[in-house]
Amino acid sequence: MSPVIVDGSNSSSNAGASGSTESSISAELPITTSDVFIQSGEVSDTSINIMARCNNEAESTMKLWLDGAEVDSAVVTADTDFTNTFKVDGLSSQTKYSYQVQCVTADGVALDSMDGSFTTAPGEEDEVEVSFVWAADLAGQGYGRNPNFSLTNTNGDTVTGGYIVFDTMEALQPDFALFQGDMIYADGAIPAAINYTNGTEVLGTWVNNPSLDFVAVTLDEFRANWKYNHGDDKMQSFLAKTPIFVQWDDHEVTNNWYPTEVLVNSPLYEGNVSADELYTRSLQALIEFNPIESEFTYRSQRFGKHLEIFFPDFRSYRDPNPDNSNPTLADMMGPEQVTWLMDGLKSSTATWKIISAHDPLGVVTGSEGDYDAFGNENPAILGRELELQELLAFINDNGIENVVSLTSDVHFTAHVNLSPDRAEGGFTDFKPLDEFVIGPIHAGSFGPNYMDTSFGAQYEYEMGPLSLGYERWANLAPEVNELQSFGHASVSETGELHVKLIGIDGSVMHEQLLSPVSLEVSSGAVDFSFGNAVTYFLSFGLISLLSHLF
Repeated sequence: MSPVIVDGSNSSSNAGASGSTESSISAELPITTSDVFIQSGEVSDTSINIMARCNNEAESTMKLWLDGAEVDSAVVTADTDFTNTFKVDGLSSQTKYSYQVQCVTADGVALDSMDGSFTTAPGEEDEVEVSFVWAADLAGQGYGRNPNFSLTNTNGDTVTGGYIVFDTMEALQPDFALFQGDMIYADGAIPAAINYTNGTEVLGTWVNNPSLDFVAVTLDEFRANWKYNHGDDKMQSFLAKTPIFVQWDDHEVTNNWYPTEVLVNSPLYEGNVSADELYTRSLQALIEFNPIESEFTYRSQRFGKHLEIFFPDFRSYRDPNPDNSNPTLADMMGPEQVTWLMDGLKSSTATWKIISAHDPLGVVTGSEGDYDAFGNENPAILGRELELQELLAFINDNGIENVVSLTSDVHFTAHVNLSPDRAEGGFTDFKPLDEFVIGPIHAGSFGPNYMDTSFGAQYEYEMGPLSLGYERWANLAPEVNELQSFGHASVSETGELHVKLIGIDGSVMHEQLLSPVSLEVSSGAVDFSFGNAVTYFLSFGLISLLSHLF
C-alpha cells in the first residue's frame, strides 16, 4: 500500500502536528552525511551488541574492529536494509572499549564509521557508581529535524540544529541510556513546515529539513523513519558513545495500538488496516535498526551491587484498550510476563530494583474507550489495574524494598507518588512507590494529564503546558524548550539513588535523592524540588561525615 500523505493534524493529543504551512523552505538536506551508522546496546559485564548500517546501500562485507583488531564480519544486503548487529562476548567488566565498523563493497571500496566506544557493566558484587539517562518521544507531532532550532544551554553555549537533546545528554557522559519507546513516530508525517500553536493561536512556524512527509505502512517506510532519526548528527554522536537499551511503545507502530486491533476508517490509512500487520513490519525494522540480535522481548540487566533494571513490554501482550474500564482483568503484561517480573524482583539482590515502565502506572493516558496505560480516571480498580494490584501486593507481601518506576510517554515532566494512605480503590496493602516521568525529548508537549487515584497517585512535581498557563493539550513545539525533558539517574557506591528530571538545555527541573531502606537515615528522601542544595549538604553531607567518624 502506498503511503498516505498527511499534514500531521489529528484530534488525538498523541497524534499529528497542529497544521501545515506553505512557507518557503530551503533545499532539502540529506537524511544522513555519515558513510556508516553505528551504535551499541544491551551492554552487560561480559558482552555488548554493536549495530551498524552501510549507508552506501550496496551489498558489502561489514567488518567490526574492537580495540584495533578485527573481531567479526558479516555480509549485508538489501534483505536487512544493509544493517547488521554483532554480538561480542568474553569482555571484561568495568572496561572501556573502542570500536569501529567498516563496509567494503565487492569492488574493494572501503567506508569507515566514526570511532565508537562503550564501557561494560560492573559485576554483581562491585560497589561502584553507575549513571544513566532515559529518553522517549522523538520527532512526534510533526516536529522533526529543524536546522534553525537553537537554544543556549546551562554552560552558556549556543547549540543549533536537529535533536539538541542528544548533545545535552552526551555531555553528562552516562554509562548507558534507556530508550523507552516512541523513538520514531511511524504514524506521524514530518512535513517541510508546520504551524504550532498555544492551543488557541498560532505561535510560529516549525521547519523540518530534511522532511519525511508520509505515514508508514510498508516495511521500507518503517525503516525510513529509523534512518531519518539516526541521520541526525547529534544523535549519531551520542549513540556512538553510549550503549542503549531499547523498548517500544505505540508510535513505532501506530497511536495506542493493541494486538488484534483493526483500524477502521482511520484518517491516516487507506481502508481498514490490521494493527498486527503494521506491528510485524515495524518489529522487523526495529530489530534491524537497533542493537538487538534477533529477538525483542522483556528482560532485565544488572549493574553492580546496587542496581538492576527491568524492561517489561507493555505493548505486545496487552488486551484491547476498550477492556481497560471493565471490572474484570485486562492484561497489560500477561500472566507469563507478570510472573517473570515478580520472580525477578523477588530474587534480585540489587539494592535498587528499577522498572523501566514505558507506560505510566498512575498517570492516565488516552480517553474513555481507549485508556492506553493502567489508569482509567475511575477510583475503582478496573481492567489493567487488577494486574498492577497483583504486582503491588506481591512486592508488599514478599518484603521487596526499593522499587522505583521510571517512565515517559505522556509528553510532560513529573514526579508521581503512589501511596496506600491516599488509595481510593479499596486496596491498601502495598508499599508507597515513586514514579519519575520525562519527555518529550523532541516532540509536542501536552498535559499534565489527569491522575488515576485507585492507588493514591498524586503529583509531587509536574511541568507541562498547563503549568505555564497554556492549554492542557496545546501541542507546543520543541521551541518551547522548558517543556522538553529527559531523565538522569545515578546510584552511588554506597547505594543512594539520585534522580534528576532535566530540560534539554541541561537545567535541572526537579531532583530527588532516595536512600534505600537498608540505609535510611531519615524518614523521607531529600527533596531538591526548589534547588535546596544547602539543606542537602547540611543533612545528607553531615550524616555521611558522622557515619565515617563513628
